[in-house]
Amino acid sequence: MLLGIDVGGTFTDAVVLNNKASGDVAQVLAQAKVPTTHEDVLQCLLAALDAVLIENVAAQLERVVISSTIVTNALTEHKLDPVFLAVITGPGMNIKGHVPVTPYYLSGYVDHRGKVTAQIDWTKHRDLLNKKGKGVCAVSGKFAVRDPRLEFQAEHELTKCGYKKVFLGSELSGELNFVRRTNSAYFAAQVYTLFQSFSQRITRALAERGIKAPVHILKADGGTLPLEVASEQPVEAVFTGPAASVLGIEALAAPLVNSISLDVGGTTTDIAFWEQGLPLMAKRGAVINGYPTAVRSFHMRSIGIGGDSRIHKLNDDSYQVGPEREGPAAAVGGSAATLSDALIVAGYVSFGDAARSTAAIAALGGEPMLEAKKIIASACNTIQATIKEMLTEWAKQPVYTVDDVIKGTEFVPAQLIGVGGGAPGLIKALGEVMHLPVDIPLGAMVANAVGAAVARPTLSAGLRADTTDNYYIIPESGRRERLPHRFNKAVAEELLTSWLREQTATWQLPDQETELISYEHFNTVHGYYDTGDIYSLRMQLKPGILHKVVGKEVDF
Repeated sequence: MLLGIDVGGTFTDAVVLNNKASGDVAQVLAQAKVPTTHEDVLQCLLAALDAVLIENVAAQLERVVISSTIVTNALTEHKLDPVFLAVITGPGMNIKGHVPVTPYYLSGYVDHRGKVTAQIDWTKHRDLLNKKGKGVCAVSGKFAVRDPRLEFQAEHELTKCGYKKVFLGSELSGELNFVRRTNSAYFAAQVYTLFQSFSQRITRALAERGIKAPVHILKADGGTLPLEVASEQPVEAVFTGPAASVLGIEALAAPLVNSISLDVGGTTTDIAFWEQGLPLMAKRGAVINGYPTAVRSFHMRSIGIGGDSRIHKLNDDSYQVGPEREGPAAAVGGSAATLSDALIVAGYVSFGDAARSTAAIAALGGEPMLEAKKIIASACNTIQATIKEMLTEWAKQPVYTVDDVIKGTEFVPAQLIGVGGGAPGLIKALGEVMHLPVDIPLGAMVANAVGAAVARPTLSAGLRADTTDNYYIIPESGRRERLPHRFNKAVAEELLTSWLREQTATWQLPDQETELISYEHFNTVHGYYDTGDIYSLRMQLKPGILHKVVGKEVDF
């Protein structure tokens, strides 16, 4: 059996799946939906857990996967103190303004070929070495993915200064983009203590309930990491909610045509694109607080419109919906009108006390049906504008393959797919505006928890090889070894796949397909002659879903 829990902005969902029922198709055994308590995320998570722990389930669980807003909220709401960031940029580079804090510049330099051309001169950094450090910090070198030795030196010295944990850019990503790698290391350091506390509390709480199954955290790209691994890479836990909805759709009803999916909760709507039955990945990393990172993620956007969104009447008698959450709809006891009330009045959904919804909309001024339609139109226009921005952004993405050049990157949607508690009404209205058919799969109310439960575990790693110096390195492991005879791309993939398999066995993960996610190859030149080749690639255990799921609807 598999357990998935998703902590959303308004509700926390949990499902237990029987993955032994019928081949590769899993069935929902239990599901629950409880209000999210932002003061203590663990509290609502455990409430949802307890609601689905039917008789003998705890002992039969094979895996627990958690999709939590704890990292996303902490970063986006600026609730965390800044942390120390040291960078090794080499000559002539200033990255101030491209990272969240003013960094400390260390001397030393690794060139583009991975050669240490200048060691760190620690006599220039007496101020740093004499300063008592505490907590967590980050270090990132410009070409450290090609030789991380200067990062290792800095880690050693900073640990001696008193820092209990030092995040290295080269260990979080094998990508060359220095700024994205640096931001990833910084944000990982910033959320480390918070995530450690959360991990420890969740581990204790599960043990108290007799759950011995391994615990995984959902990543932004739809894979999962063992809790212990995620604790060392906590920035990977950002944007897990949107990822969970994508996986839930893939499990419940993967689209057969180009589609736009919308996960409509009480607070936000998460938008994603689908092509040939699979979600599109962002061609660049996730953006956190306006800063680009190396965190892989789906091509998604989250906007502050949901069923519980506050309604603002403007001076021209038009409306703005969100981004603030008002609270529950007037139909179910709320004190003011929300988007859900407008949808009830307009006839798109039916729940609660319709008379209360009508009265709440009337209190805004004007005839209730007319005002409700104006409110819904405003919400749909905002969502549609965001979709257009995403389509434009996708079309402007750089092309990386010959196929991209020939076919282009234009995305033309043919349908809308809706999940989440607010989907039935809002998606229907949006479909009318965009003139697209709408599909709401069975199980849509808890699609995020379903997606978390069936997400494949994944690990990633990079490899860099230099045939001139006859060595290769896997930054995530610190492994630097001599090249085997007749080295080429195929051999590089074999070496990296072998290392990933070793990690798979170490963490007792299911054996699954690996995929190449980035690759570059260029010649090194001395004078007028080629002297060798440099290979740089990154692979991972392929994310996705373990099972299709037969969903069921229950009124919560």
